[in-house]
Amino acid sequence: MADGTPRTAIVAEEAADRLYIIDARHGVERRILLDWIHSTSGDEEPQWASLDIEDGDHALPVDVLQARLGGTPSRQVVPLRVAWRIPGFDRDRAIKFRHLIFGDPRHPGPLRARLILLRDRRRAHILVGEAATLDTLRDRFCAQTGGGDGEGAGSPEFAGFVARQAALALDVAERGIRGSRYKVPRFVADGLRTSPKFRAALAELSEQLGRPVGDLYREARPLMKEVIARPSALFLDLRARLDRMMFGGYAPEMEVDAAELAKLRDILREHPTSILFTHKTYIDGATPSRLLYENDMPVLHSFGGANLDFAIMGEFFRRSGMIFIRRSFQDQPVYKIVLRHYIAWLLAKRFPLSWAFEGTRSRLGKLMPPKYGLMKYVLDAAHATGTRDVHFVPFVTSFDLIRDVEEYAAEQTGRNKKPESLSWFLGYMKSLKEPSGRIRLDIGEPVVIAEAPGPDDKRALEKIAFAVAVEANRVTPLTVTSVMCLILLGLAPRGATAAELIAAIAAVTDWARTRGIRLSKELESSDDGALSATVDTLVESGLLTRYEAGSENVYSIDPAKHPMASYYRNIIAHHFLDRAMIELALFQLRDGGEGDATATFWTRIDRLRDLFKFEFFYPPRDEHRAAIEAELARIDPVWDRRLASGDRGIAQLIRRCQPVVGHAILLPFAEAYSVVAELLTRAKPGDEVDAKALLDAALVEGRQAYLLRRISSEAAIGKLLFENGLSLMRHMGLAEIATPDGLAARRALLAELRGLANVMESMRLSTTALADKLPGGPDA
Repeated sequence: MADGTPRTAIVAEEAADRLYIIDARHGVERRILLDWIHSTSGDEEPQWASLDIEDGDHALPVDVLQARLGGTPSRQVVPLRVAWRIPGFDRDRAIKFRHLIFGDPRHPGPLRARLILLRDRRRAHILVGEAATLDTLRDRFCAQTGGGDGEGAGSPEFAGFVARQAALALDVAERGIRGSRYKVPRFVADGLRTSPKFRAALAELSEQLGRPVGDLYREARPLMKEVIARPSALFLDLRARLDRMMFGGYAPEMEVDAAELAKLRDILREHPTSILFTHKTYIDGATPSRLLYENDMPVLHSFGGANLDFAIMGEFFRRSGMIFIRRSFQDQPVYKIVLRHYIAWLLAKRFPLSWAFEGTRSRLGKLMPPKYGLMKYVLDAAHATGTRDVHFVPFVTSFDLIRDVEEYAAEQTGRNKKPESLSWFLGYMKSLKEPSGRIRLDIGEPVVIAEAPGPDDKRALEKIAFAVAVEANRVTPLTVTSVMCLILLGLAPRGATAAELIAAIAAVTDWARTRGIRLSKELESSDDGALSATVDTLVESGLLTRYEAGSENVYSIDPAKHPMASYYRNIIAHHFLDRAMIELALFQLRDGGEGDATATFWTRIDRLRDLFKFEFFYPPRDEHRAAIEAELARIDPVWDRRLASGDRGIAQLIRRCQPVVGHAILLPFAEAYSVVAELLTRAKPGDEVDAKALLDAALVEGRQAYLLRRISSEAAIGKLLFENGLSLMRHMGLAEIATPDGLAARRALLAELRGLANVMESMRLSTTALADKLPGGPDA
């Protein structure tokens, strides 16, 4: 047991019917355990076998053990190990990087062990793993390996199996004193090689390829070494320390809901699980592993490209739980089998996996379309091995400030990305020490896959990924940073006084509460002190400006910072999308509505949905219409009668929508698309579209359009925005070889986009006019 006492009492008359397996790294540990065995065995000579049960690529020395496994079926096999206690270490896990050189203090060498014993023998803690009878072990061996190599329970393979089972039992006991954060996979390669399903897969491949199965085993062995991560307590502690260093500029404690954390703990314990995190920065991949480590949950296995598996860093991350996979292995069937069964092994043993399901960092702030590669690997592994009830858990990290955003803004306006190098890494780590506010974690409801779809079921894969994305969007909270950027970008170029900002923030948070949208701690509690501290951090970072020379403090966003501010606004834009579409459709009706207002309204909604389909995730049309109707009902319970009544009812609905946000959400997309559309209208019949040249030209023309104020903000100048605009026009058939009809359709689209921008400009003016009437404003 964890306290060093056996799970069943050892008395002298029973000791002769026990076989002790001593897991000792050196003679000092073996002597301690033998002394303990003799002190508890009475006059009988105890049976024991000592070996260092290492998890390596070599066969265990099991000759002695094999010779002593021939007892009666009821003989108890009792595993023993020494766990070395370090005063204070288990409390704060103060691991040092010097331990990489001198070794893990929890595993002292013989000299250090003798010195420890001279100072305090109580630091050598004897662990007794849960015993099992030989009969039980033989049954377990047959169930897990299918009988192994066919030589039966007297074979070296059975002896190795018993040794590994002893080590696993001792690991369980040691976690009782160390913690579950140190639950790491052991003997993975051995588990795969002896797995009946793995053997069957290689046998089937042998028949397909006409190659001897022995050759395939020999090919698989180095592939296992390449693929399998080998996390250990020392490297997990070092990785945790590195994580804490990376988050040095943020508040020490990450905010997470206790109920969500408890639910995640239960899911990880009971189900095969993958944590899929949103990807905004280089460091958000560390927040799930940090959360699990700090809350004593098992090691999280993440994925990395094989190109990152180099020199010291590759080994460091492999030893802390990273799985390096090749970029392409379409024609490497043995590699596929190894990877598939390794993933299935981790799922079956309840070791959670983790990756960024967007595949790359979001350069615009909003959720990127999911990449299917890693999800497909996991689902294929689950399908091939019959693993059921796989849980995909969406995981959202919200930062008050993201140090990568300035880089994103520069990239989107055409500047070259700085190459990643040692000097770049040191500079980036230095920037992370600057005050950056808080970190909040939100854990979504799991997307549960009762039975994994087949490898060719692409539609099922897309539906699962879409469900994860929708849930990630749902649990994304409004933060002080994102809400202030939304408000100030909507008012720009006007600023806002402190009182106006507080009133606007209160209006937005009240609106969010009625819709069940999550709020950060400062917004939820209306804590003025916490809010002021966050605002001070944003001002010190340069994202916001604060004019303090006048009678009132005035906040604004410098036009040059609009691309950065739009990033934070885009993080929460999906929460306001239905509202924005309603507002824009109503303003369009007000400015040019004729005929059946209700029918026209829904036609406008459908058109907006189509125009921005490459920017946002939509539910099916029927569900989306129901969501729009629900939002209209919150705005005005009799919205349908007002809408049907025409101009007067539309004006009343618009007043009930104030302050409007539609222009703050959709204007940059419409303006960016108009830049692309204008370039396409300049073509001559017969011209083809050169996508690269078009996008390069869009960056130049977009800058010119901003200088001439044909577009309102630099936030509308961005490579990804222009790419999405071109994708829309391809989808509409407007990016083919130019024809007279095609050019006319391009001009019509350009006119439509500019018309939308003009309508949104009128929305902005109405918001600016309303600002003085908000509580705290001069006319309030």
